[in-house]
Amino acid sequence: MSISIKMDDVPPYEALVNALNRAKLDPHHKALLAVLIYTGCRLGEALNLKLKDLDRKRKTIVIRQEKKSKPHPRVIPVPSRNFWNIINEYLRKSFVRDRLFEMTDRNARQVIYNFSKKYLKRRIRPHAIRHSYATFLMRKTKDLELVRRMLGHSDYKVVRAYMNYTQEDLEEELTEIFEEIEK
Repeated sequence: MSISIKMDDVPPYEALVNALNRAKLDPHHKALLAVLIYTGCRLGEALNLKLKDLDRKRKTIVIRQEKKSKPHPRVIPVPSRNFWNIINEYLRKSFVRDRLFEMTDRNARQVIYNFSKKYLKRRIRPHAIRHSYATFLMRKTKDLELVRRMLGHSDYKVVRAYMNYTQEDLEEELTEIFEEIEK
């Protein structure tokens, strides 16, 4: 089985983070975008988050995987100070009882489309954020197991697809290594 990802549709991860930092948004919308950008979870998983899934002391979020037939939660560490500032501001300004985001899938998609058109100058799909997160992790760590666990995949078939998009990084590293040896 070959997995193909249209990387032309996927914004650079750094561009997403920078756009989120610049964005003047309702705290509810900014928090949703932060969850997607900093965890790489699926939109449905973000919309199913409950307040109890956030552990602000340990800086983790429990994501309940929507694709599994039986519950399969994964704990995602989010060490970003920026992320927790956004979440804390949202929680201070909102009345959240149980579900973190009280919005429909359609409304959430519209938030993402509006954000991306305004701050990235093009419309992106919610799943492109997940691909951006995965590619970023793969480029920075080169660790298939870490990426697999963060995304909640049961095997490496899908995760291997991200390796193709780190080829240029590998070429740069090898060039540096050989230039250093040949001095």
